[in-house]
Amino acid sequence: MQIVYRPPNSEKEFDEYFTFRWELLRKPLGLERGSEQDELEHSAFHLAAFKNENIIAAGRLQIEQDNTARIRYMAVDSAFRKQGVGSSMLNELEKFAITNHIESCWLYARKTAASFYIKNDYIIHGEAITELTSPHLRMQKCLTL
Repeated sequence: MQIVYRPPNSEKEFDEYFTFRWELLRKPLGLERGSEQDELEHSAFHLAAFKNENIIAAGRLQIEQDNTARIRYMAVDSAFRKQGVGSSMLNELEKFAITNHIESCWLYARKTAASFYIKNDYIIHGEAITELTSPHLRMQKCLTL
């Protein structure tokens, strides 16, 4: 069955989406349930990849006041990595930004994920910081020609 990229559209799907984010991004760091959400959830664009109605990837885009957008909470189920799912998620988030006249996207990538973002035309744009419990690099991509 085909993979469908779309926002969660029900309370049940949002619960599954946040559970997915927690299980892949926060639980492995020993963080409690609830750490996968923040105060900006209601104003963000949420995207999930669904296969057979199961979430296999997630990501969020937050439009900022300086005409940029921040990508956060990107995760792909390990069974679907290196198959283009993450790149498709990123591309869909960027399309949403472009339709909202955003000039660039930025993010903090775990050092272990930096090569993925580099393959998707992001450049390192700042020194490493420690966010949560692991080193992250600030990365950015210009969306305008």
